[in-house]
Amino acid sequence: MTPAQIRASAFVAHGDVRVEGAAEGQLAGLTFAVKDLFDVAGTVSGWGNPDRVEQTPPSATTASALLPALAAGATMIGKTHTDEIACGLFGENPHYGAPINPVVPDRVPGGSSSGSVVAVAGGFCDFAFGTDTGGSVRVPSSFCGVFGIRTSHGRVSTAGLMPMAPSIDTVGWFARDAGLLRKVGSLFFGDAPATTPRLLFAEDAFAIPVPPLQDVMRDAAAKLGPMQAVRAYGEWGHTWWLETFKPLQLGELWATHGSWATAPGRRLSPAVRDRIALASTVPQADIAAAWVRRETLSAHIRALLGHDGILVIPTAHDLPPLRDAPVSAQFAFRDNTLALTCIASLCRLPQVNVPAGTLDGIPFGLSLVAAPYQDAMLLAAAEALAPALA
Repeated sequence: MTPAQIRASAFVAHGDVRVEGAAEGQLAGLTFAVKDLFDVAGTVSGWGNPDRVEQTPPSATTASALLPALAAGATMIGKTHTDEIACGLFGENPHYGAPINPVVPDRVPGGSSSGSVVAVAGGFCDFAFGTDTGGSVRVPSSFCGVFGIRTSHGRVSTAGLMPMAPSIDTVGWFARDAGLLRKVGSLFFGDAPATTPRLLFAEDAFAIPVPPLQDVMRDAAAKLGPMQAVRAYGEWGHTWWLETFKPLQLGELWATHGSWATAPGRRLSPAVRDRIALASTVPQADIAAAWVRRETLSAHIRALLGHDGILVIPTAHDLPPLRDAPVSAQFAFRDNTLALTCIASLCRLPQVNVPAGTLDGIPFGLSLVAAPYQDAMLLAAAEALAPALA
């Protein structure tokens, strides 16, 4: 697989646009790419769907989250592929194909921010913006061996960004080194004061990955230094967390996209059509009950983290699946990994994936999770801890 082929797989044809950044600034000379859910003035926001590409007029304005990077001197070099309307953790889009994982080309790159992670992992730009609802930055960064952050919910503006599940959606970005990940974050959060965070080892979360990856992940985590063992899922167990997340995400997906997705003649991939159909059946009573449970779980995790705690968990429960894996295998993979990613998603927390090594040459990551709005502290901690896992 040539670099040109990998690059072509990452970027959308209708988003071939270059937006020059300011002449000076802390990111001057750097380049970035943008997931095709963000509006960029003069281009169509395709959302991974051909009807959007063909029927939607170009955006009049640029998404708010992109403006600080441009003002800091970085140049945008194009828009990148996404799973259709952000529905997916694998990066596969039947309309356009799956971007090629530059590290292990026979494996999926992860999604839904698939093109953005490939653009960074392949060295085609310095950093790239994605979105994260159920893991769409965290999982791809693990699969492709790069750094990625899901920011605290509400901390970075989503104006000019396609919503998927608004109470869970966040902006995130990828970089090949923790220093640049933090540097981009400083545009939004400033720099954190010097602090020594408490590391919390989530014993119950480390029971979820498959063997032998589970043991390899535990060994990698031990390199981070002394940690306090905790139960991230508390008294409830990970299944209860997952069953709280699902109706919330599906209910909001239906409220946001149900009318558009079910319009006569709408072109949708079979998997997304099935997901929309499932979303249409979630009872309002289930959604209301999930909101109550969400607040209970959030209170538990906030008490665990305090202001200086960092929870250490696996990013995904397994190595990236092979391309074109059976749908049944994808369903099982998705649920097991969502059981890990739903902690931050439900509780509105920032989370950073840190590359932690390889198994049989295939990358995996560990995640650091902090309390809401402790994004700057988390990024500083990730930069400090990353060398231990290198």
